[in-house]
Amino acid sequence: MPKLLFPGRRWPVALLLMVAAALALIWTFLLRENRLFAEERQQRFEAERRVVADLVAENLLRQLQRLDDVLLLLRSEYVAERKSVDTTIALLRQGSLQELGARVTVIDRDGYVATSDAPRRPGERVYLGDRDNYIHFSSGGRDSLYISGPVQGRMTGAPGVQLSRPIFDARGQFAGVVAFFMEPRQLTAFVQHQDLGPDGVLTLYSAAGKVLGRSREMEKHLGKQLSDELFGPFKKSSHGLVTRVSALDGITRTVAYRWLDRYPMLVMVAVSPRGLEEELLAQRNANLRKGMLLSLLVLLCGGAVAFYQLRRDRLETMLARERGHFIEAQRVANLGSWERDIPGNQVWWSDETYRILGYLPESQKPSLQAFLARVNPRDRKRIEVNFAQVREQGGSLDIACRLLLPGNVERYVHLGGRAERDGSGRPSRLTGTLQDVTDYMNMQQALADAEERWKFALDGADAGVWDWFVADNRAYFSPRWKAILGYRDEELPSRHEEWLERLHPDDRERAMAAVTDHFAGRTPVYEMEFRLRHKDGNYRWVLSRGKVCARDPEGRPLRMLGIISDISARKQAELDLARSEAMQRSLVSAMAEGVVVQDQAGKIISANASARRILRIGENLVGLDSTDPEWQAVREDGSPFPGCDHPAMVTLRTGVSCDNIIMGLHRPDAGLIWLSVNSRPLNFADERQPFAVVTSFADITEIKAAELSSRIYRDVLERAGRAILITDGDGTINNVNSAFVSLLGYSREECLGRRTGFFRSNRHSPEFFSRMWQALKTRGEWRGEIWNRRKTGEAILVELDVRSVTDAQGGVRQFVAVYQDVTELRRSQEEMWRLAHHDPLTGLPNRSLFLERLDQALAHARRQGERLGLLYMDLDGFKSVNDTYGHQAGDTVLQEVGRRLQNAVRTSDTVARLAGDEFAVLLAHLSVEDDLERVMGEIENAVARPVMWQGQELRVGVSIGSAVFPDQADVAESLIGAADQAMYLAKQQHRQAAGPGGAPSPSLQSLHST
Repeated sequence: MPKLLFPGRRWPVALLLMVAAALALIWTFLLRENRLFAEERQQRFEAERRVVADLVAENLLRQLQRLDDVLLLLRSEYVAERKSVDTTIALLRQGSLQELGARVTVIDRDGYVATSDAPRRPGERVYLGDRDNYIHFSSGGRDSLYISGPVQGRMTGAPGVQLSRPIFDARGQFAGVVAFFMEPRQLTAFVQHQDLGPDGVLTLYSAAGKVLGRSREMEKHLGKQLSDELFGPFKKSSHGLVTRVSALDGITRTVAYRWLDRYPMLVMVAVSPRGLEEELLAQRNANLRKGMLLSLLVLLCGGAVAFYQLRRDRLETMLARERGHFIEAQRVANLGSWERDIPGNQVWWSDETYRILGYLPESQKPSLQAFLARVNPRDRKRIEVNFAQVREQGGSLDIACRLLLPGNVERYVHLGGRAERDGSGRPSRLTGTLQDVTDYMNMQQALADAEERWKFALDGADAGVWDWFVADNRAYFSPRWKAILGYRDEELPSRHEEWLERLHPDDRERAMAAVTDHFAGRTPVYEMEFRLRHKDGNYRWVLSRGKVCARDPEGRPLRMLGIISDISARKQAELDLARSEAMQRSLVSAMAEGVVVQDQAGKIISANASARRILRIGENLVGLDSTDPEWQAVREDGSPFPGCDHPAMVTLRTGVSCDNIIMGLHRPDAGLIWLSVNSRPLNFADERQPFAVVTSFADITEIKAAELSSRIYRDVLERAGRAILITDGDGTINNVNSAFVSLLGYSREECLGRRTGFFRSNRHSPEFFSRMWQALKTRGEWRGEIWNRRKTGEAILVELDVRSVTDAQGGVRQFVAVYQDVTELRRSQEEMWRLAHHDPLTGLPNRSLFLERLDQALAHARRQGERLGLLYMDLDGFKSVNDTYGHQAGDTVLQEVGRRLQNAVRTSDTVARLAGDEFAVLLAHLSVEDDLERVMGEIENAVARPVMWQGQELRVGVSIGSAVFPDQADVAESLIGAADQAMYLAKQQHRQAAGPGGAPSPSLQSLHST
């Protein structure tokens, strides 16, 4: 076991190291196995790829050698006898070329096809002089097998690779090219039987890096050119093995490559390492499972060892702790143990026995004689007799004796023991204890002395004693306990039930709850006041005090001791006092005034509910004093009111009462409150210095506020900029301000007591005032404009705002009217409106007002289905009047024309000056019978009359255009446009009629007549 290998308390470290070493060994072995397996499989995988590449290269090399031999044969035939070449080709097609499927083509020195077994049209000459093979050899290329990149066959129409040899004549001059044209799949067809895997691929590259053939996706990648960066590494060695991502399809593969001997072609056999990776992953997973299983086994074994060792350590620790507890218990209890082997006369003492006897273990061998040497000589003989009796007859020892220790120190001990018998029934062994009981004996003596003193004290205190043995529910009641209830000692048995039966029913629950709390340790002493039934049938109040004086090992009470005292007289006095205080509190609490009592230091010790309500402090009022921040007091003039000057503090300091002191207090939730304060001292009969002060106060905040409001009201009323009138509910004036006196000219005395109608202007009907009074009754307010009359008789327009003031029941108590003179304001507004909508020269409506009235008239005509006429006019010859006589003359003409136009039409029609010498007339309510031409003729005649100016006759004409709604137009803009167009035509006719240099003459034109 670990503890045997590593003694002491270091076995957990050793076990942990052993488990860690085992785990490390397991995982090191498994990781090494994974690595070796991966290396072996990788080497085998690469070797297999190289073998496949070599096989493919060797096979391809043989095929190319066969084709090269055929090309050399055809070249020699072509040079010797050209006509026999076709025959040779046919024979070869039945032999060695039969399974290759290659096409033979001979190109002459001019680049044209001399002969070929590829299909072509009869007589067709095919030029191949631009092919790479022809260009290579015609440019002096070396006589060797030339393999071109993939090209599109011109005769076959299919892609293919050309394998070529040059042709030389008898003089050694270039005479053409003989070539095989092979489809790319024929180059790779011989490796189809090779298992390259799902992602394996065979690729053939030319020396320039072009794809000549591929076992997968031939059409997609045929002829693709690899960059020098990707193809260059393969040119550095004749064969090799690499793992890389394919530049053609992006798949990672392991590539075995080999250059063909004697021919410019690279063979690549690429296989995905996925299978190898999956095999390695499976091996790793298998070893991982093995490792986890072995690790779990090691951990379980380590856990089992640790569990066993922990259990063993725990038992040893418990044993050592129990032994320590036993030794400590012996020390605390002054209890030693001893043993004596009777046949061998061998004695053993514990350490505590040595200590009690006053011996040192190293200086005294335990023996009966050594023990008897410490026994007081007076008790020694008795001890010897008892030991001899037990040794001979058996039984037990239970002896108290005295020891006499060095230094003449006497100690009391208790010797206990028993005899063990052998097989024959004779005593063979004595075992026992030796306990120092000196403290107990001393305590017993002290207890006896204390009991004497206690009895003396109880008799003097007139208290009765009770003793309750809780375990068996026994009780003891002293004679005094029984006398308190009117009984002699022999009349009342000492039973616990006596107390329960005599306990007042109303006190039972409280008394038992107090006992329970003390039993549970929640109170250090049991103390309770309750009532017990007296012998005469009445109940007496008693005070009972007690305490648990003994408990069992579990803490349950065993014994409880206490006393009772008769407190009936005190209870009666407390009851009388409580009644008196209750009456006083009720009286103080019922007072509307606040009342507080402050002690000699000024702190509040009592306050009634009114005080808390008035001061708005609540229960926190008690404990405050006059210097507390809660008292932010001010005098009536607003100056600070220091706490030392408060009435209560003055009374405490001087013993003199204070009456009707006004002070203000700032309260956070109510602002400033005002109090009227009185203070009275409280003195003992023989002392002048008060021990307390009673302060009463009343809240006069509303009174102060009413006084302030009255002053503010009068000040605001007088300082108001508007006229204000106040009446009672019947409309009788009871107050006016100075502004009202200034507005109407009546003095204040002339207004008070009169009805408001005395300054009416009589411009309003009785219905107007009825509506006003109805609004005041229903809504409590009325606002509007009204004409009043000043004392001078002048009428003025005022803006009036009247509101009613109601009482708590909703009845009208007063009316408040505010007046503002708006006479000049109204005049200014009317003048501004007139200037904005009328021509300042003629006083006629201007264009703005005319268009407004036109829109109104059109809307009315639409609703009523009426017709409406519009005349548009321009004065003829007005410019010459202006130029000849000046603008004053022109203004006179315009003013006169305006008056004449107004006289020529109805009062319901509108005449307007639009601009310059342009006028317009709006004829509303036009009937069918009205002759528009007649109205236009009257206007023409009125305008044509001369205008006198400074003795001169001024003459102008007028061109008039007209339009009718809804005949010519149905909207304002269209109607104006139609009339303006008609006026323009009229002016044109006027000019044509006047001729060059002719005098102006009027012209009329209606749109409907053109």
